[in-house]
Amino acid sequence: MDMQQPVYTETNNCQDCYKCIRECPVKAIRIESDRASVVSSLCIFCGHCTTVCPPRAKKVRDDVGKVKRLLSGSDPVYISLAPSHVSEFEDFTTEELVAAFRRLGFAGVSETAHGAEWVSQLTSNYLSTKKSGLLISTACPAAVSYIQKYAPSWVRYLAPVVSPLLAHAHLLKSWYGKHAKIVFVGPCVAKKSEVDVAGDLVEAALTFAEVRKWFEESGITPGLFFPEEYGALFPCRAGRGSVYPVDGGMIKTLKGHSAGKTNIKFLSISGLKQIQEALDSTIPEVPAGQVLFLELLACEGGCINGPGTTSHQGWLHKNIKITSYYEQHPEPARVPQASFSDEELRKQVLKGQSVKKSNFSENDIAEALRTIGKTCKSDELNCGGCGYNSCREFAIAMLTGMAERQMCVSYMRKVANDKASVLLQRMPFGVVLVDQRLHIIECNQIFAKKAGADAQLLWEAMPGLKNADLRKLLKFHNIFTNVLSSGADVIDRDFEHQGRHYSVSVFTIQKNRIVCGIMQDLNHSGLAGEEVNRRIRKVIYNNMLTVQKVAAILGENAVQTQVLLNTLIHSEENERKP
Repeated sequence: MDMQQPVYTETNNCQDCYKCIRECPVKAIRIESDRASVVSSLCIFCGHCTTVCPPRAKKVRDDVGKVKRLLSGSDPVYISLAPSHVSEFEDFTTEELVAAFRRLGFAGVSETAHGAEWVSQLTSNYLSTKKSGLLISTACPAAVSYIQKYAPSWVRYLAPVVSPLLAHAHLLKSWYGKHAKIVFVGPCVAKKSEVDVAGDLVEAALTFAEVRKWFEESGITPGLFFPEEYGALFPCRAGRGSVYPVDGGMIKTLKGHSAGKTNIKFLSISGLKQIQEALDSTIPEVPAGQVLFLELLACEGGCINGPGTTSHQGWLHKNIKITSYYEQHPEPARVPQASFSDEELRKQVLKGQSVKKSNFSENDIAEALRTIGKTCKSDELNCGGCGYNSCREFAIAMLTGMAERQMCVSYMRKVANDKASVLLQRMPFGVVLVDQRLHIIECNQIFAKKAGADAQLLWEAMPGLKNADLRKLLKFHNIFTNVLSSGADVIDRDFEHQGRHYSVSVFTIQKNRIVCGIMQDLNHSGLAGEEVNRRIRKVIYNNMLTVQKVAAILGENAVQTQVLLNTLIHSEENERKP
């Protein structure tokens, strides 16, 4: 468990369900000792696994403690607040939200959208210099990380502009001094990864979920403070950048900057699956004189659906909230001058080594498949139970050390069935499994012999007697019906069948669906004596309990009774000796 990386696994909570693998767009999950761990070198920290993990074993690193330590220091700490706060904190007015942050000890709150406006301006300027070709947005750190790690041929098309957060950090330090500390608050988990490599620009990133929890622990509720005391955003409300959190929001701001330029085509893609499909294809040929701009957002529908949100409102509702907020101030905000050059915002900070694809021979892959019982194409079910899209993909994951053999559901089922069948056949008693129709699921050969000649003949043709009707084989089949209907086990009931006497126990495997029956032959010479002794000892035990209760009431001693009963047992045993 590596709690230092933005996303990690609480291994004690991991239930070995492989849903994180199924849902991970880049399969950055390693299974070791039946526990899933996040491989940081492969992960793009989109945070999706933290939202789909059933037992909540996937965790987002909690940075609240780090921020509290910043607040206890001497330097002022400012919040860079993501514009999606409008759809997240609907129970707070903007002024109340700012006042709540100030109550926690922050020096001020400023909207990240100010940085977004700067990014739009720089991106628009760059687009105007391009005569043709492709340009990809860099606002989403998860999308940028995906390109850097898994689509390196597209890296050269990334816009040479930092993210809105880093642009905003430059602005805040320009306004409030280099010593000012910056903490991002938003819906994005990947921002934590971006902050980790941002140097001294941004100190920490908190999700909305972390902030909600902090508010609750601090007793902060909406309307608790008078916002007029310190409820104003610094330096003012943002303008155009407020629409960035929705799919196509950045494009909307760029079109405002690029009005009248007909040679620029815009396309928005949200959701990592959609991004993967787009970038797995060949790089498009853009006609001469045309520029294609791609806005990529890792979360489907935009940042409003980020993994760090707590709002359960639908996409449409959130989109309307953001759009309405934007329409109140659709023009660029008037902010103080910044004392840095545009060149400082033309550096890509988030860097990732491209992930090398493993090359294994067909023989290696075939051998890996054989270890899970798949020797031909028809054996490859591609059921997805292991979390991978195909048996072949799973075999490669085993070869790279990312997966374990027991993850294959069909293989483990076969192993379990084989072990159960071997155990069943080795048992010294007749054993049969029956379904609710009284059809045999499986039985051992001893049961077939005890059931009679017809069952033995049938066994030779169909070992296991699968689907055979128990009612045609045993005349005391009603005991199985009773257990199936009542769910109450029946233990040690004696029956006569074809001239022999049997002790039969029937018990539930799946209530009202599957029962198991065990037959012991009481006519067997060795077993009969053992069974008689067992039953006499059971009588002794039950009688002794009764005698002890009576003795406690009457004050009598039960020793003589015990001696007498033991004498009976010994005499029985002596009579059976040759």
